[in-house]
Amino acid sequence: MKGKKEKFWAVISFAIIGGLGLVGVIQYSIGTFDGSYFLTSLGAMLGIAATGFFVLGIIEILGTPGLGIAAVIIILLGNPLSGLSSAPEMLPAGWGSLGQLLPPGATGTLLRNIAFFDGNAIMQPVIVLLSYVAVGLLLFKIGKKSEVSL
Repeated sequence: MKGKKEKFWAVISFAIIGGLGLVGVIQYSIGTFDGSYFLTSLGAMLGIAATGFFVLGIIEILGTPGLGIAAVIIILLGNPLSGLSSAPEMLPAGWGSLGQLLPPGATGTLLRNIAFFDGNAIMQPVIVLLSYVAVGLLLFKIGKKSEVSL
């Protein structure tokens, strides 16, 4: 089992490499995004960090069952309610708004607004994602699962 420092740096590294790689593929290979590669990559890095630290924090508090809870929140709720395939406004009343309060929806909106709308209306998704980073880091700090020795 890895220690807390290794887990922390793994999430940071994954966010940086994943953000640069994701936007690189989307912008230069697929051609979907246009505009500042660096700014769009920063948005992707924030979204990946928010998801990573949130999952890491839940696992640090609850152990393996935390992974199931994180999967339900992020994948089973977050992805369909994100509105990425169309727009959150196209979902039934209330569900699109809920989706924007979860990391996949906030990340998708952030990337969409950076890439296509010159960074307009990014405050809400940035606040949502920073909140997930903060909560995840808090849970990670107070959790004890990494300190258990085998």
